[in-house]
Amino acid sequence: MEGDERVTTGRQNAAVAGGNPISWTVENDGSRLRVVDSIERRQLTFTPEEGGRLSVADVAREWFVPVDRAATLGVSTLWLPTTWDVFLRAPDGTLLADIPAGETGAVTDKAVAEVTTAPIKIYFASRGGLRVSTVDGQTRLEGVGGTPLVLGARSPHEQPARTITVPPTPEGYMRGVSEFGAALKTASPERTFPTLRGYPPEIQIGSELDIPQGPQRPETGVTLRLPRTVETVFAAAPLAYFLGAEIEPGRPPRLELDGDRTVPIDSFGATTPEALHRLLVHTFTLDCVARTEGQYPMELSARRTIEAAGVRLDWEAIYEKPLADRLAAFLSVDLQTVEAAAPDWRLTADIPETDDSGPLLPHLANELADIRTYPADHYPSESRERASTGQPSVSEQVNDATDTLLRGADPRPPGGESGAVNDRVPRSVEDASATPDVFRIRRADSILQVYAGNGVPIGANKITEESYLRHLSETPDETAALRVVVVCNDTEMLAEASVEEIYSSAPLLSVTGELRTNLTVDSLRDLLQSDIDLIHYIGHVSERGLSCADGHLDIGDLDAVSAQLFILNGCRSFRQGEKLVENGALAGVGTLQNVNNQVATEMGKKIAQLLQHGWPLAGALSLLRFDAIAGQEYTVLGDGTAELVSADSGVPACCLVEPTPDGEYRVSIDTYLTRVRHLGTIFRPSFGEDDVYHLAGGEVSQWVADETELRELFERENAPVQLRRERSSTKLSLRWSHDLAEDMSPLSDGLTERMSPSSPLSDSSSKETTETD
Repeated sequence: MEGDERVTTGRQNAAVAGGNPISWTVENDGSRLRVVDSIERRQLTFTPEEGGRLSVADVAREWFVPVDRAATLGVSTLWLPTTWDVFLRAPDGTLLADIPAGETGAVTDKAVAEVTTAPIKIYFASRGGLRVSTVDGQTRLEGVGGTPLVLGARSPHEQPARTITVPPTPEGYMRGVSEFGAALKTASPERTFPTLRGYPPEIQIGSELDIPQGPQRPETGVTLRLPRTVETVFAAAPLAYFLGAEIEPGRPPRLELDGDRTVPIDSFGATTPEALHRLLVHTFTLDCVARTEGQYPMELSARRTIEAAGVRLDWEAIYEKPLADRLAAFLSVDLQTVEAAAPDWRLTADIPETDDSGPLLPHLANELADIRTYPADHYPSESRERASTGQPSVSEQVNDATDTLLRGADPRPPGGESGAVNDRVPRSVEDASATPDVFRIRRADSILQVYAGNGVPIGANKITEESYLRHLSETPDETAALRVVVVCNDTEMLAEASVEEIYSSAPLLSVTGELRTNLTVDSLRDLLQSDIDLIHYIGHVSERGLSCADGHLDIGDLDAVSAQLFILNGCRSFRQGEKLVENGALAGVGTLQNVNNQVATEMGKKIAQLLQHGWPLAGALSLLRFDAIAGQEYTVLGDGTAELVSADSGVPACCLVEPTPDGEYRVSIDTYLTRVRHLGTIFRPSFGEDDVYHLAGGEVSQWVADETELRELFERENAPVQLRRERSSTKLSLRWSHDLAEDMSPLSDGLTERMSPSSPLSDSSSKETTETD
């Protein structure tokens, strides 16, 4: 669940290029309302009470938050498409009732319902009060006394407000990064919510400094004094953005608060970049706790953890303090105590110390990334050294398997032989040089890693400035219907073609799935240059290009590509995938080495299922890399935050299950942050022992359940499930909760039991995903 402003503020990007991103259509003779966010490609449908008829008319209305569009509906009762958490508020935003998904509540005076976990920010208002209930898996919203409902909706899409030109020097970057804080919509603790941070201004490199409209950084009273090095300034960009801080040259590195208080920075870490990131995690987490004293007064697990460690702060007083004073109070708290309560950080970025990296800074700062630099003439490779004592960790075992991959030996099912016909390998000797320059990137303590530069990083997704800009430049599409095309250019691989049915069954959305087989070069070229949301290619790939019925299509020969997302599920498809991104695609998935046909088929289907349930590309690959070593053969190119659809209920999540010796199950939820549901998003499971919110990101909410309770959980929501004992194995083992609800035997099988790579996947027609946020 993502929060909003404490007070009504102007919509920063209300005038989105191309028109209003929110549209609605009344369908089926007034019996259905479709609400569309045409930039983020999200849709919701609502239905009135049986016999009711919707009559929608746009209306100007004051809300306690910004909205892109509002309308009267002409009905007093509306059915939501699934069960969602709902906040009932007074017209000024004061929280009156917090109603978890599946429960009931009401307010009998003027009220606004904030549907917190819906893919689009949705609000309903009624002058006579609101009543929320749940019947047969759907939330019912009713205006008390028959009062009509008013709908408000907002797109989360943001864009940089301006472009700043800086010379490629440490001082130039200091001036540009100092303006990042101008994007913040508030200096209050609520800026920990993603929707209140705004997008930092773009950076372009030039010979002279140019700041359009002059400096606009807020007066927060925070200054960072840093050495004149590119490494330090790049690393400071996310912290300067979050604190609205000005960066000035100075040694030793220090934090100045209101000009009269000085705090050494290097005391927070072994190096200045490490210290800057730890300081960001520290202040961000404590501001998340402080915001529970505002419009979101809730039980937050992070606050419980910090207070259980003996920290005693007057949170109510801290909430009201100016930013610099809040920061001073936060610095009195032990770093390790706060780190124990912090969410798993979403992103680490390794970027070269070159002019090309400067324009990446606003995009990485927007994601609050841990930015690490490396010399342009060296890869940021992982050290191969291991401690001489103890057994290798799971991550080290995965890295050992990666070393095998780097030497060219492919993990494959028993009996599989390198070069066998069941591999998706190039079919000519000239393709032996197709292996790209692969290296294992240095480890990071984050959910996701990205890399900018030459070569192919194992364990990280490769980014470019262009892929970020393409997403930002998206304009409203009136249809917002999704088109997915599956291309199978080899009859031996038709087993994977069933992914078309998986994509077509996306919940809450209009998706058109198409299957094309044995396309010619011309036909595949035309397809890539047409408006497609996702192309899923199944077939052979070589240096010459994608295999077709009459030859090969080299993506580098295309002038432009219109397809947004792609999956190239053939051997060594990385180079062709790079060319797709260079020629216009937003993002996609490619392979680094030869892939066995059975494993590739399973991987293709599992990627499709995760995308269909709202996982972004990078999230899907991250989950599958943990699931099996075979996932290490796949990588994301371009903007890994790109999604085909949005998760039904906020952040995507995976259920982790571990049997206990006494016949019960230890259960936890592993959450994955997305471009919109970012750091600061809160998550409340609709199951478990208590009604506590968590900061989304990583593993949250652990409890013990018996088989009956676990089956009820699996029946309620269809989500990916992993058994802890099967993580990072040599075989794919990801399951789906609806399948396990029908057959729980895999949970109680022997510890050596594994799902075969050729085992059937779950029913792709499931209509529910994890209840998240």
